[in-house]
Amino acid sequence: MTDALWRDVGGQLLWALVAVGGALVLPGRSLADRLGLGPGRLGAARLVVALVGFLALSNGVHRAVVSLELLEGTTLAEIDQVVREASPAHPLLVWIAIGLAPALGEELLFRGFLLRWLATRLAGPAAVLGSAALFGLAHLDLVHGAAAFLLGAYLGAIAWRARSVRAPMLCHAANNTLALLGAQGLVPELGSAGDPWQAALALAFAAACLRFALRLQPGAPPADATDVPRGP
Repeated sequence: MTDALWRDVGGQLLWALVAVGGALVLPGRSLADRLGLGPGRLGAARLVVALVGFLALSNGVHRAVVSLELLEGTTLAEIDQVVREASPAHPLLVWIAIGLAPALGEELLFRGFLLRWLATRLAGPAAVLGSAALFGLAHLDLVHGAAAFLLGAYLGAIAWRARSVRAPMLCHAANNTLALLGAQGLVPELGSAGDPWQAALALAFAAACLRFALRLQPGAPPADATDVPRGP
């Protein structure tokens, strides 16, 4: 079980290294510029709303998967099993592998490098959806991939508006950490009940949060006045 967790950590490290190597082809004065590692421009209020909305989206997607009886046999179910079996003996390793590493490796690759690389060739919305599609495909599972596409589109939109991967990293780490705590019985386990109405409500709330978070603050530059080149 621990071998699988260490493989996950190694895989995320590899993705981070791919992102760093790929950043060499992106425009920017430094590695931080090229991968969007700066503080961004969401502001504290919009960052909190974006985080709450992402947690609601993850909750709603999980409830939808459960209510449609699609969880059995997926990689999502396998992750749940690994977490429940390994957490009592190796809680720190589980958190590093499931809570922290994906928030770094996946965000650097998909919302850092790939989103910004696609943005040099495509318009912003297409780049966001393209990076989300690649994120979904990378999970190699139809159900998990579809869920990852929705979550990736949300995180991509936040990264695009903020011009930074810091907010997506925070959202990703917070969501995965809360899911781990829920699986360990330390906090209420969100999204475990398969109520379709609760799933729909959570998804609608997430959409409202995203809409608010994507609004520009007064005095912020327009969408095309950024350090990310526009596509054709």
